[in-house]
Amino acid sequence: MSRDDAYLLDLLLMAKDAHEFTKNQTRESFLSDRKGQYAVIRCLEVIGEVSKRLSPETIRRFSSIEWSSMARMRDMLIHSYGKVDLDEIWDTVKEDIPHLIATLEPCIDEFERQ
Repeated sequence: MSRDDAYLLDLLLMAKDAHEFTKNQTRESFLSDRKGQYAVIRCLEVIGEVSKRLSPETIRRFSSIEWSSMARMRDMLIHSYGKVDLDEIWDTVKEDIPHLIATLEPCIDEFERQ
């Protein structure tokens, strides 16, 4: 498994975790669940950090994924010091994370078969 393949697997696992952590929640229940917020935020931080380490070839290969948005979100989460917009976190998990999972799952399956 290449370095980028390992990174993509990490991204997929973190995305699935974030999705799983919010699966049975409403926006309102998420906004009152501090443990859940911290767990999801940590997943998004890792996703953003890993996205910065991918090779240009991998970024081009998955051009439908907004890599720079992930990196910017990571920077905002790491450096905002308590000024995190939880509605934006919720929207990201509910709108963007499913796309990330759907895009990466077939690729992970492919290189796991190799």
